Amino acid sequence: MEVFVARQPILKKNDEVYGYELLYRNSLENHFVPMDGNQATSEVLRNTFLTIGLDRMSQNKPCFINFTEQLLLDKVPEYFSPHQLIVEILEDVSISRELTAVCRDLKEKGYKIALDDVVNLRGDDYTELIRYIDILKVDIFAASEGERIEMVQIAKRLGITLLAEKVETREDYERCKQEGFDLFQGFYFSKPVVITGTDIPFFHSTYFQMIRELSLPTEEIDIEKVTEIIGQDIALTYKLLRLINTTTKPGSVPIQSIRQAVMLLGTESLKKWLYVLSIEEADPSIGQTPQLVTKTSLVRAKMSEQVAVRLQCPGRADGYFLAGFMSLIDVITKRPMSEIANSLPLDTEIQKALNNENNLYRNILDVVIAMEQADFEYLEQELTSFDLPLNEIFEIYGQSIAWDGSTIPRAFHFLII
Repeated sequence: MEVFVARQPILKKNDEVYGYELLYRNSLENHFVPMDGNQATSEVLRNTFLTIGLDRMSQNKPCFINFTEQLLLDKVPEYFSPHQLIVEILEDVSISRELTAVCRDLKEKGYKIALDDVVNLRGDDYTELIRYIDILKVDIFAASEGERIEMVQIAKRLGITLLAEKVETREDYERCKQEGFDLFQGFYFSKPVVITGTDIPFFHSTYFQMIRELSLPTEEIDIEKVTEIIGQDIALTYKLLRLINTTTKPGSVPIQSIRQAVMLLGTESLKKWLYVLSIEEADPSIGQTPQLVTKTSLVRAKMSEQVAVRLQCPGRADGYFLAGFMSLIDVITKRPMSEIANSLPLDTEIQKALNNENNLYRNILDVVIAMEQADFEYLEQELTSFDLPLNEIFEIYGQSIAWDGSTIPRAFHFLII
């Protein structure tokens, strides 16, 4: 399923890109289609951080994302790292004590907050809130010259960065620089550009199993059960790995297993992200190809794990499971394997194996693929070096298919029979 997010650059005075504003789109047609604001923002968050990736979306520069009142009060911005996100408060958000308290908490945690489409700062509503604002986005056409000058003076006094919106000509740009604006956004620099990605739909059954398991009191949540549920669904596994990139510095924690990923992220973060996912229901009408690829991935994962166990390979067996499970992620996402593998926080040896570099993970994966393709000539040659009889590979293959049949979601059985 193709997904879309538009981005528009925000520039400094020296024409260097400061960040990007991310905008909801539902097709390559570059205009906003009216829809519920909560869902629009949630789709932008999901598609940016879990599907397309921040590296492609913004070259890891800060992203300005519009938040509705409900999402702010639900503290959704806190699901992200402060260096990745600038919280943009829409002009139609009611300024209340509750909202001001949320902004104070965000500010204390290191987030930057932008106030969108500001025309003037008159009124008691802004008296307390303005203390927590980092960036004022001023509509240079809606605000009069006197209002702009007044806001520049207030911003300079409070140490707030001024961003000129709707800069459409060179004259607009020069005037805004002269008036004291720091950042600039508008059609003069670039119209929003639509970036696309391929989302992987997840199964209703695994999603609701996760909801049920994570609804338990924290001390009663079974990590092994959560790991097992995620390990049945390549979409949830892929999103879990992507999610780790939003909460840790990329590459800082090499992931060797699904269980490690679950432990690193924590059940509280998983609960929060299930909330974001729940705003748009899981799609039950998954196409045939992703399902068949998922089935193959599961068999590869189990076979890789069991071959590693038989050979007493170094490292944990679930690392070999993860390598097998992710071995077709390029087919599902329709992107080059090198791009995907290198964007995920995987262990270096697993990354190498997925990139077809020679190591033990890759050697085992090649044996598994040869069995899958009935390449017995390759198997006989390769198994000699492993000191593993061909009949044992047949046995492991049969057990993996049987295991796959017992773990795959019931809805999946119905669709592939």
